[in-house]
Amino acid sequence: MIWFPFKKKKQMLTISEDAKERIDAESKKLGKTQVLLLTLEHNQKGVGSVLVEFADKTSSDSGLIRWKQASTKNILSLGELRFDSGNFYFYPNIDLEWEKTPRPEIHKIISNYTFTKEPIYLEAKDSFRLRPVLARCFQREGVLSIYLKGNICQLEIPNLTQEKEEKISEDLLTYLSSLYESPWAE
Repeated sequence: MIWFPFKKKKQMLTISEDAKERIDAESKKLGKTQVLLLTLEHNQKGVGSVLVEFADKTSSDSGLIRWKQASTKNILSLGELRFDSGNFYFYPNIDLEWEKTPRPEIHKIISNYTFTKEPIYLEAKDSFRLRPVLARCFQREGVLSIYLKGNICQLEIPNLTQEKEEKISEDLLTYLSSLYESPWAE
């Protein structure tokens, strides 16, 4: 019997054709092959911003992108980089999938982005400790308890409706697209 090791699907940052053309134009202008140097920085409120700059291609660069911090590669590889109106823009490609659980009041949401690195369990009365977008959402939709771990979010909601599911999904997309380092309010 031959065993095939499980291979995790690798995701690569998608680069639009306009962005590739801009890299080529900059390379021709400078007379040196250029790559884009991507940096993920967080402001005082914790919201992440992707900074893009040109850099000379080195022998260690294998594509059009160089990451300033290796730790950001996992986060940014899930998105798309576009060039529009003279600027580069990063768009996270976030997937949310609602799954059923054995208990009808527990709802599981799986994302391709990470909610938190450390496991978090909170009762409704403590949800104010989370980022405002999460705290308001969970209080507004009547969430009784929250469990976050990695890319999993479990919510205890006694009567989930389609409308509540859509509102929660929108707020989770807002939270994840803000590229926060942590779900905790600071």
